[in-house]
Amino acid sequence: MTMKRTSSTKNSIKKKPKILNTEDTIDYTKSLTSEDIETVESGFKELDIAENIGKIKTNKKKIPAIEKTEQNSEKGNKSFKKIKGKPKSTNDDKPTEKPNWKEFKKEKQELRLKRKTQKCPFYEAVMKAKKLWETVRRDDCPKEKREALMNELFKFSISHLETMVFSHDTARIVQWMLKLGTPEIRSQVINELIKHVPKMLLSKYACLCVKNMLKKGDAEQRKIIINSLKGKIYAFTLHTNSAKIMDLIYTTYATQEQQNMMMHELYGASSILCDSPNVLSFTEVLKNSPNTKDIILAKTKDHIKKFVLKQKTSMQTTLVHTLIYEYILYTGGKDCDELFTSLKEFPIEIFYTSKSGCHLAMYIIWSANSKEKKSILKQIKTTASTRDLATSEHGYLILLALFDSVDDTVLVKKTIIPEILKNIDTIVTDEYGRRVIFSLVAWRDTSYFHPRDIELLKKGESIKECKKDDNVRVKELLNTVSDHFLQHIQENPNFWLSNGSIAMVLLAILKSGSGDKLKEAMTSVANYLIDPNNKVEDKDVKVPVYEHSGLHMVLRKIIGHDKILVKNNETTFSEILSSIITDDTLQLWIQCNRACFLLIAMIESDVQSAVERIKSSISTTMLNLLMKQKFSGAKVLVTKLNPEASIKN
Repeated sequence: MTMKRTSSTKNSIKKKPKILNTEDTIDYTKSLTSEDIETVESGFKELDIAENIGKIKTNKKKIPAIEKTEQNSEKGNKSFKKIKGKPKSTNDDKPTEKPNWKEFKKEKQELRLKRKTQKCPFYEAVMKAKKLWETVRRDDCPKEKREALMNELFKFSISHLETMVFSHDTARIVQWMLKLGTPEIRSQVINELIKHVPKMLLSKYACLCVKNMLKKGDAEQRKIIINSLKGKIYAFTLHTNSAKIMDLIYTTYATQEQQNMMMHELYGASSILCDSPNVLSFTEVLKNSPNTKDIILAKTKDHIKKFVLKQKTSMQTTLVHTLIYEYILYTGGKDCDELFTSLKEFPIEIFYTSKSGCHLAMYIIWSANSKEKKSILKQIKTTASTRDLATSEHGYLILLALFDSVDDTVLVKKTIIPEILKNIDTIVTDEYGRRVIFSLVAWRDTSYFHPRDIELLKKGESIKECKKDDNVRVKELLNTVSDHFLQHIQENPNFWLSNGSIAMVLLAILKSGSGDKLKEAMTSVANYLIDPNNKVEDKDVKVPVYEHSGLHMVLRKIIGHDKILVKNNETTFSEILSSIITDDTLQLWIQCNRACFLLIAMIESDVQSAVERIKSSISTTMLNLLMKQKFSGAKVLVTKLNPEASIKN
């Protein structure tokens, strides 16, 4: 009977889960013994435990597995399969306890802190240094307190500087010690780190500390830093982190001798030349080393190829620009087709950061075909860099090279000219921007251009691929901008007569203009000139426009240009000015030295109508007043006048 009951118990256990999911009310436990009931209840308790474990989704800790004996019993009993969904709860079930997240987070933080402490032996010192740094770097920190805290910060950090400079957060502390520390602290920090400079240059964060060391160190410390790089210039210039620092050293801190040493290594000639501080250029290096010329050329070309591959770092440095430019100068552009092809893929903006880079960009433009020039122009338009190029110390040369070599003037009109017209005030105010305007309205005129610039631009004549004649291209560009410039003069005479430098651009525009627009612009200038209320600053003193030294010179040149306008049957400035000048204006002018010279210039012009108006406007009273003046302008004006014909009765 016991065996039968046992078999019936197994069958009942197999069917029990199905009965739980139905509404049947048959009680099968009546046929079971007390031992069987205990077996069944223990099975259900195990099932509840397994299901309750599945409910705890938020607890991330691993829950220990059920013992093997229990697992084996579950495998042998199919009734203990997991039921999907939320199980039915009974009154005996206890709610699952939620984990204590505060304790959990605290344990994690303690573990993290423990790991950091094990990893960094001086972690506590660094934490104290950080707290001090947060106070020191604030603007509202008093000077006395800052000095005291800086001394304390230095004590915490001095023994760990070598390691601190290579970490992001602690490198900032070192930079602030160099920035705000006393001269003694700065000197000690630099002396502690100076032997590690080659290693620091390769680090993303430590290289910034080297930059501050160069800035805050003295001449002797800079010399030690630069000399420690000897033999590694090429490698550091090629490296992503150190390339910009090497460029800073070359352009700002290196002496002429150190610059030569750096360039010799890039030439690949340092081992050949040994110490030759007087060698200045690549051409002279090759001239002084005829036996090793081919080796140096091969090494230099190999270095250039590797630099070209580093588009975002090395190719933006003056060092590399100078290297490539000198190589092209020596070869005359021959056997450089492959190099030019690679360089044309670079954005033109990366070259105008240095003088040699701009010269290199000019060679790239000259060697480009019409399609490549079109691509360069569109790129400049897309990046809106026309204004930046025009106002750059050397970047304006790139625009001048484009004006000289692009046959498609319509494309120039669509890409470059609109940006120039849009930013005309900024460009004309800038020393280098004015040369861009001069190139458009007074092409290679020695009155406005330095002979060095003209000579440089002439180098492209033998390289550039152009079908149009220079005069045709220059005239087309002038016709594009002339009316716009004259319109701006008509509307803003005060801007163009604000100082002598801007007035020189005014002179060039008026001399290149013609037609009604020229007449309207000159009329606007003349009206602004005779108004006594319009004054400009000259040597910290407000004076009338005609008494300003620079503006006076420009006005006399504008009047002197009337001789050419008369030949071209154009309206002259003297004619316009003499027609609007009043007796009151003349009364003021004859009492001013420079104003008298303007009247003399109009009399000396070949504009007969202007001469007659001025002479006929001077009355006896004015002439007597003029003769009483002692300055040279009045004396010369009296001699120019014919009293018998000019004095009014």
